[in-house]
Amino acid sequence: MAKLLLCHCEILHSVEKEYACDLYVARVGLAAKLTDLGFLKGMIAECIVSTYNIDGKPSAAPMGVIMEDEQHLIIHLFNSSTTCSNIKANRCAIINLTSNIEVFYKITFKEANIDGQLPQGWFEKAKTVNAPKLRLADATIDVLVSDLAPIGTLKTRATCDVELVQAILKFPQVHCRAMAATLEAIIHATRVRAFVNEEGEQKQVSKLLELIDNCNNVVNRVAPNSSYSLVMADLMKRINSWRRKTED
Repeated sequence: MAKLLLCHCEILHSVEKEYACDLYVARVGLAAKLTDLGFLKGMIAECIVSTYNIDGKPSAAPMGVIMEDEQHLIIHLFNSSTTCSNIKANRCAIINLTSNIEVFYKITFKEANIDGQLPQGWFEKAKTVNAPKLRLADATIDVLVSDLAPIGTLKTRATCDVELVQAILKFPQVHCRAMAATLEAIIHATRVRAFVNEEGEQKQVSKLLELIDNCNNVVNRVAPNSSYSLVMADLMKRINSWRRKTED
């Protein structure tokens, strides 16, 4: 048990590694229900959706996932996204849950990784569907896509049938506002990046930047010198670089 816990800690604090130790990867997944993982009907849960590209390489992106019932999840996909193209082609995906905010950040902003690429060693092929699963995930949900329906002209509603839910054994974790604040800042930052060059969206960008600043203050107050503060520092630099490019 001590060896397993040590390996777990090394992975969580060194996500640049292109591998995970055998003990962690070979863990026995516990059968679970969606509600065991915190899903509530109609609630948007922030997850990482992973799929295979047309060239067979793993792809992943953060997305809001909604539980319709214990057997069905809903994802609203932007038609222009890689994930949407992959789901339309393969009709399946893995929904990954992770409490590791650094992993979530580096999947959201791929350029924050070494060489600006998503580490392919973070993934392994799922057993029940043709999709890659995140090896560092606390829980994974294998899904088959049973229906795709347009939402206006920009989005597609994917109805996903739950095939398998697995979770790792994990000690209870203390609550800290830093995790929620960092996650909130990351999500706001994705919108800043999308709108920063749009002249008609500058009022919205200013509001988002104010929210991100508030999140940054919370993180540095409650969790200084932590993985959360390191992520926030990198995120703030990234946002400033977007703004400089706009001003130039």
